[in-house]
Amino acid sequence: MEEAVYLAFQPLTVLAAAAGVCLGIVFGAIPGLSGTLGIALLLPVTFLIPADQSLIMLAGVYAGAVYGGSISAILLNIPGTSAAVITAMEGHVLARNGAAPRALALATCASGIGGLVSALGLLWFSPLLADLALRFGPAEYVMLILFSLAVVSMMLPTPLFGNLAGAAMGLGIATIGLDPFDGTPRFTFGRYELAAGVPLLPVLIGFFAMPQVLVIAYESITRAGRSLVEFGRESGLKGVLGTVVSYLPTFGRASSIGLALGILPALGPESTPITTHALERRFARDPETFGKGSEQGLMAAECSNNANVGGSLIPLLALGIPGSAAAAVFVGALEIHGLRPGPLLFVENPTVMSTFFVGFFIVNIVMMLVGLFAARYFALVLKIPRGIIATFVAVFAIFGAYAAGNGMFYVYVLIGATVLALALRVIDIPILPVTLGFILGGLFEQQLAIMLTSMRSADEFFGRPIALGFLLLTIAMVAYVGWRRRWR
Repeated sequence: MEEAVYLAFQPLTVLAAAAGVCLGIVFGAIPGLSGTLGIALLLPVTFLIPADQSLIMLAGVYAGAVYGGSISAILLNIPGTSAAVITAMEGHVLARNGAAPRALALATCASGIGGLVSALGLLWFSPLLADLALRFGPAEYVMLILFSLAVVSMMLPTPLFGNLAGAAMGLGIATIGLDPFDGTPRFTFGRYELAAGVPLLPVLIGFFAMPQVLVIAYESITRAGRSLVEFGRESGLKGVLGTVVSYLPTFGRASSIGLALGILPALGPESTPITTHALERRFARDPETFGKGSEQGLMAAECSNNANVGGSLIPLLALGIPGSAAAAVFVGALEIHGLRPGPLLFVENPTVMSTFFVGFFIVNIVMMLVGLFAARYFALVLKIPRGIIATFVAVFAIFGAYAAGNGMFYVYVLIGATVLALALRVIDIPILPVTLGFILGGLFEQQLAIMLTSMRSADEFFGRPIALGFLLLTIAMVAYVGWRRRWR
C-alpha cells in the first residue's frame, strides 16, 4: 500500500486525476453530454498513459460528470445529467432566491462526501467480493450473469419486453467470431477482422457517444440559443461548513443508499437520488420544504448520486459485472491495458488496483476543491454553441476509433453501432441491456459450455449453494417484478 500511495501522489497521476475531473465537470455541466460519453471519447487517449493513471483519469471523468450536472441544474433548472433531476428541483429554487453560490457550494460538499464514502466502499468491498468470487466455478458464473441480466431487464423503467430483447440482442452480438471450442467462424460474413469477435471500443463509442452527438446537432439546428449565465459575487462558502456538519446523519443515510444501490446493476446515479430524496423526507424536520428549495433534499440527492459512482465500480472490478452504463464503458479502459475485470484482477495486478483505489480518493478531493473555487468558471461552458460541441465530439470519436484499430474497420464498426443504437432508440429498446449482454456474452457462453460438459447430473448443481442462491434470487426477483407490474 505504501508503494500505491507513492504512485498515486506522483505529479502526473494527480494531474491525470485533475484533468479527468475538470473534463467530467464540463461534460456533466453541458445538457445532453454525460460521463458515459466522456469516458467513451477518452478511451483512445488511455493508450498513451500507464494503466493506473488512465483508470484514475476516467474515474475522474465519471465522478466529475455526475457532480457537474448540478451546475446547469442549479443555475438554469436544466439537469446536465439525468442524475441531477432532484438537484434541479431543489437547487434552482435556491438560485432564484439569490442563493446560487450557496446552493453550488452545498452541492459540491455533498458530492465530495458521497464520493469519499464510495471510495472507502470501493477500497473495502472490492477485494472482499473478489475473494468470494475466487470460489466461483462455471455454475456460479452462469447464474451470476443470468442474475445480472435479469436485474437489468427487470429494474429498468422501460418496457420489460424491450429490456429482455435488448439483453438477448447483446448476447447474440457476442457470438460473432470463432467458436471457442472448435474454432468454426460464426456470423463473420467472410471478414477476417471479425474472427476475434466484434471489437469493444468502437461499439461502446457508437452506442453511447455518436447517438447523443446527433441529438445535440439536431437540437442546435431546431432550438434557439440558451441565455447567458449570470453569477453574483458572493462566494457562498460562508456558513456552508456549519450547515454540512449539522446534516451529518443525512450524509450517512444518503451515502449508504447510494453505495448499496450502485453495487446493483442498472441502478445507476440516475435513480439513486429519487430513492434517497423520498426517504430523507421522512427524516426531515421540515418535510414540507422538500421540492421547494430544501437544502437537506439538495444535499441528500447530490451525496447519494456520487456515492453511487464508487458503488457501480465494485461489481465491475470484483466480478466483471458493470453496475452502470459508465462502468460498462470503463471495461474498455481495462481491456486496452490487458486488465481483465474479475476476481483475478487483484491477484495479477495488485499495484495497479491499489494505486487506483488511492487515486479515487484524490479524485473526490480534487472534485471538491475544483467545485468550491471554480464552479462559476465551469458555468461559462454553457455559453458554447451546441453545434460546435457536437462537431468536436463527432470528429474526436471517429479519429479515436480509427486510431484504436489502426484502420477503417473500427470506423465501420463505429458507424454500424451508431445505426443500431439509433434504431433501438426508435423502437424503444434500451441500450444498457444490449451493452451488458454484449460484454458478458463471451464469458457466459464459455462458462455455460464448461458447466454442461463437466456436470454429470443436476444433483451436482444443487450441491453448489452460491449458484443455487443466485438462481433462487433470479426466480424470486422475476416473480416479484412480474407480479408487481401486473398488479399496477
